[in-house]
Amino acid sequence: MPKKLSIGNTVITRIGFAGVKVEYNKHSICIDPASEVENCSIILYTHSHSRHYTNSPVSSEKRVYSPFTGVIVKPGDVLEVEGIRITVREAYNDPSIHGDSVPHPRGFSVGYILSPPEGPSIYYVGDSDLVPELIQVESSIDVLIPPIGGGAVMNPEDAFELVKSIKPVVTIPVHTEDPRLLYKFRDMVQPYTQVVLLWK
Repeated sequence: MPKKLSIGNTVITRIGFAGVKVEYNKHSICIDPASEVENCSIILYTHSHSRHYTNSPVSSEKRVYSPFTGVIVKPGDVLEVEGIRITVREAYNDPSIHGDSVPHPRGFSVGYILSPPEGPSIYYVGDSDLVPELIQVESSIDVLIPPIGGGAVMNPEDAFELVKSIKPVVTIPVHTEDPRLLYKFRDMVQPYTQVVLLWK
């Protein structure tokens, strides 16, 4: 499996357990890079779990956005960062599925849509179940990056339903290290989107 995907002037690289680095023009935007922050100029954290975030000191040269550190964001916020529009989205677990043990309660986690002026729109879903807010996007999505590992996040079947609703051009599944889940998801959704399996 490749490590990078190039779309025009944008390069997407898989990093960490569930993270990606989006290189656009002179900017390196890392989403949930865990400890791999060295080559990131802008860091977006979705939540504070250790496979997504590290509490090691981050250089003041890097711009950090998250629900818990750096510039604090919440669902519904729209940011302009270096000319890139970043929309903060809901991402959470449904209590009716998880009962009293909800790994990602509403307000704890977020997702992000990146909309550069010249380049693909990218929706990084974040750790979430298939909740209604995920499919309520106001514009077309070029690249969808959903979790597919199951348990505390969507499984391949849930992510398949999200793909059918959003109809992205390209989908990059994350939040799993199990090749069987990656290939299962690819085989399910291939007629609806172009699946690119990136390996870290």
